[in-house]
Amino acid sequence: MLGDILRDLTDPAAAEAALADLGDDGVIARIRDDAAAEGIPAGAFVARAVRHGLDHAGEEVWLDLLGRMAASPQPGVVALEALLRHAFAPPAPGRKSPRQSA
Repeated sequence: MLGDILRDLTDPAAAEAALADLGDDGVIARIRDDAAAEGIPAGAFVARAVRHGLDHAGEEVWLDLLGRMAASPQPGVVALEALLRHAFAPPAPGRKSPRQSA
């Protein structure tokens, strides 16, 4: 199940659908604006951010992700929220954000 959810979130069409279910208008608007600035669809932008998060997430991200998914009736949406929170976190001093290096 976890593998299916995470694989789906790296697919632009599935990521776009999950984004619509996110329910955070501010995050959705920010993602759509950033995607438009790059000239790509929001689903592709999200799928890329999720892929980057999966490739580079530390143990604390995985523990947070699994804990949130286990307690949710919508594990895909919760996984997307957690990965986007990681992808859009402010960078540590002297480091690029995950989005900047993707």
